[in-house]
Amino acid sequence: MTQNIQNLPRFGRDAEVRSASFDEAENTIEVIWTTGAPVRRWSWRHDRYYQEILEVTPKAVRLDRLNAGAPFLDSHSDGRLAHVIGSVVRGSARIEGGIGYARIKLSRADEDKAIIDKIRDGIIRNISVGYAIHKVVKTDADGDGNDEEWRVVDWEPLEISAVPVPADAGSQIRGREHNVEMPCEFVTETDERSTAEIREAMASRHFAALPNLATRAHDAFGKGAICEDFLRSILAADEATREHSDPLVAAEAAWAACAGMAREDRIAAYAAAFAITAA
Repeated sequence: MTQNIQNLPRFGRDAEVRSASFDEAENTIEVIWTTGAPVRRWSWRHDRYYQEILEVTPKAVRLDRLNAGAPFLDSHSDGRLAHVIGSVVRGSARIEGGIGYARIKLSRADEDKAIIDKIRDGIIRNISVGYAIHKVVKTDADGDGNDEEWRVVDWEPLEISAVPVPADAGSQIRGREHNVEMPCEFVTETDERSTAEIREAMASRHFAALPNLATRAHDAFGKGAICEDFLRSILAADEATREHSDPLVAAEAAWAACAGMAREDRIAAYAAAFAITAA
């Protein structure tokens, strides 16, 4: 096992606004800010792709910033106070069953009303969490770097943002001159197992990070977190992944199964089927 320290920029992942959880009296809404699902990313340093898995446990996730009242931003814009449209309710960030939840206190300022109304009404449904990585355990089945896995065992959510379009799953929050990189410890696992055994272990971790999709969708629907059409799209994706092993074929099957539904729900089914089959 080898270790080294490198500086990394902040990363971002898509998350979910639960518009049905809006509390009129408190002007708050609940969000799911991580599920820890595997994400294929591009390493700017090493010029290749890798699979990132966030470990979502109380030990792995530093919740101090969120629970101290981290900002809720407009599209990750942190250069001006005007971009702050809310904040995390102190002490509300938590990990339950491998999922990260938090409650957001929304702004009542007149200049933020249009955005807040769209969030409350479920028109703006996409959010993204920005986070820093402090420790990664890297595994490479055969040493060529092409199927490298980064298991993030120490990471820290910094802010949550409302966004118009979900960011690419592999994108970093880049482009700001004041974007400060943070040190991250890399641990490379050395293993005496065969390449096939290591690949099998990596695949098992990928699937373990993707809890049963249908069960979670039904649970979210029962809590009023998602609408019926979105539930149908997720169930279509789940069915497609059981019938097809090729990611593109599964995605196209999920798309076809959602004929007549809203385009955004068909896209959700397509993306979910592709991501799960490819994992």
